[in-house]
Amino acid sequence: MDSAITSAGAELLATQTQQRQRDALVLLLAVLLTLVAILGFDAIPEERFEVQSTPQSPALLTFTPLPGVKATGEWLDDTHRRLRCHYPKGTDDPSYNCSINYFFGSGPGHGIDLSKYTRVDVQVVYKGDVPKLRLFARNFDARYSKTEDSNSTKYNAVFLPTKDLKHPVSLKLQEFTVAEWWQLMYKIPRELGQPDLSNVVSVGIDFSYPMTAGDHDLEVQHIAFVRPLLTRETWYLGILCAWLIGIFIYALAQLRLYRAQSSKLRREANRYRTLATTDPLTHALNRHGFEQRWERQQADAFAQPDQALALLMVDVDHFKRINDSRGHDTGDRVLRQLVALMHKQLRSTDWLARWGGEEFAILLPSVRPGHAPVLAETIRKAIASAAFEPDLVVTVSIGVALRRAGEDVDSLFKRADEALYKAKEAGRNQVVSADQDTVG
Repeated sequence: MDSAITSAGAELLATQTQQRQRDALVLLLAVLLTLVAILGFDAIPEERFEVQSTPQSPALLTFTPLPGVKATGEWLDDTHRRLRCHYPKGTDDPSYNCSINYFFGSGPGHGIDLSKYTRVDVQVVYKGDVPKLRLFARNFDARYSKTEDSNSTKYNAVFLPTKDLKHPVSLKLQEFTVAEWWQLMYKIPRELGQPDLSNVVSVGIDFSYPMTAGDHDLEVQHIAFVRPLLTRETWYLGILCAWLIGIFIYALAQLRLYRAQSSKLRREANRYRTLATTDPLTHALNRHGFEQRWERQQADAFAQPDQALALLMVDVDHFKRINDSRGHDTGDRVLRQLVALMHKQLRSTDWLARWGGEEFAILLPSVRPGHAPVLAETIRKAIASAAFEPDLVVTVSIGVALRRAGEDVDSLFKRADEALYKAKEAGRNQVVSADQDTVG
């Protein structure tokens, strides 16, 4: 045992040296990464949500039908990004609309949160003479939007003067307003009439009344919602927080390491003690472990009012046949599974020990007298119905004995053994109580 402890101490010393070397390397790496992070702020890209690249379905062209006109809107190419809207001469329709729509989201009523973005970049090519276009974002809100009525989604929009469209246009999200006609149509209360881009289901550009007569060609080249990933202040604060967290984690790690080192030798000693009291095959107590535990606790300490101490002796039926016909490896697997099955039926306070090759002892402290045979029968049935190996049925015989007043452990074991012997004589796969008739 002393040599084992000395070996563990040398191992701890080597571990400490390696840990100090790792700590120095980690600290050097952290300093280098901090310098890179400070100098690399300007290289952080912006976050962009590209409307054309993430639609739920192909772009949709919608338009208001007009008398005598086959279609007031049409696609001009196969990419569905270039369209023509017609507004015949002499037409005066306040409800006229011609638009391109991009739909996205995970399903009806489930859109994308665009409220976190700060601006939207728009680049279009327009041929015509209307003074303005509209960029719109339709937002679904269950308080007033219906999946069967696409027009019930909130109409957030911002006007785009066509004279500004020769170059890309950047718009702040604060420029969006809610269309008055939409609020009146759906009788939206004032408190719900503010712009909302938290659940956008579609984005697009449209022509609206008043219109000028003629053909109007529109090519949407680019619509992107943009925001900075981080401000400089947030970036530097993040670096500081990373250092504070790193220091905190390092302190915790050192504390854990100290505790681990202080308990290493104790764990090693406990491990050797465990090996001396535990069956290496099944990990149940061995006989020495059972007897050692019994010596540390007086038998009378188990007793409580209206309760007793019970002993179950369990023996595997025809176990030699299993070893002879299937091999000792199969026999070992059977014993391990057998112990696992018995543990499932026992309390944490019960003792399970491997008493011999295929014989086990189960001590039940503070148990109701009538419960011990019932538990033994439950264990027997669980084992008899378990699948151990293909075409292999395993059964056990169990003897049960309740400790009598003043009875010593040897006498208790003797009576449990005698009950076990009767169970085997009765044909095996039986439970026999030393104080009652056969249970099952």
